Amino acid sequence: MRAPTKAQILEAAASGARWWGLYTEQAPWNWATYDMVQTKVGEQHDTTITGYFQGWDGPFRPEGVQRSWQHGELPVLTWEARPLSSPNDQVIEPDYTSEVILSGRHDEYLRQYARDVAALGLPLAIRLNHEMNGNWYPWSDGVNGNRQGDYVRVWQHVHDIFAAEGANDLVIWVWAPNRVNLVPTANRSVEYLATQYPGDDYVDWVGMSAYWRPPYGDRQPTFVDTFGATLSHLRQVAPGKPILLAEIGASEIGDRKPRWLDHFFWGLRQPENSDIVGFAWFNLAITTVVQGERLTNDWRVDSRRDSLAMFSNGLASTPWSPLPEPQ
Repeated sequence: MRAPTKAQILEAAASGARWWGLYTEQAPWNWATYDMVQTKVGEQHDTTITGYFQGWDGPFRPEGVQRSWQHGELPVLTWEARPLSSPNDQVIEPDYTSEVILSGRHDEYLRQYARDVAALGLPLAIRLNHEMNGNWYPWSDGVNGNRQGDYVRVWQHVHDIFAAEGANDLVIWVWAPNRVNLVPTANRSVEYLATQYPGDDYVDWVGMSAYWRPPYGDRQPTFVDTFGATLSHLRQVAPGKPILLAEIGASEIGDRKPRWLDHFFWGLRQPENSDIVGFAWFNLAITTVVQGERLTNDWRVDSRRDSLAMFSNGLASTPWSPLPEPQ
């Protein structure tokens, strides 16, 4: 199978290329929903990214990367240091504390994973332990018995194992905090975010998770409100690094999704945001409990006809790039 190299992808990103794609329930194992959305938004706006998740309780699945490239997509794997089946609000994971990971207990798993990546020989992006500036995942500093600085030490430990196994010529490492105005107050400053950054030698792209979601309070459905503070922090912490909006979406609750989408694509077109290499849209409807109430946030681009129309129009008005041709 032919695919561009990591070096080609990084060069294209640094030269101003921009890509977009989706998370769906089954991609890259099944493309039915993914292709349906692609058809609805317009075939002329080809996707070039597919996002998916895996925990540390499973081996590397080469078929996911292969199927992504067969479909013409850069695979962006969110790799979580916990079992994939763990609830999102479960922060206590005794087998996956930073102390346990740094002790070497998972090293054989990590080495085999890296060997399998190297053996496949196809590039992929790995978003390791995302949203670390929050307090809802077991890899964050200050939860699950983790000390200040442990997040960076774990990242560097994993990266070093991949380097030793020859996998880093294939992996695009994506460091992606949560939007900074929706994390605990003590974690919102650029100084705090800098303590979570593994270093330029350990990161290829930076990014973020950012959603337009209730409760809205006094927040506005604009690009600046959703992304502005985090973009500013990222540019200070990692100047010059391409930025991937690695997991984004907008809820239908409140009827302001079309307006948000209009602002989103407007923001992407602004010259000061030319360092944004693309986005991956979380195309699912998810029910969660917020402030004691069950809410279903419908993030899907086709959640309503007006939202779909605004998404499609936004894609049409924003320049996109093909992935590099394989050498």
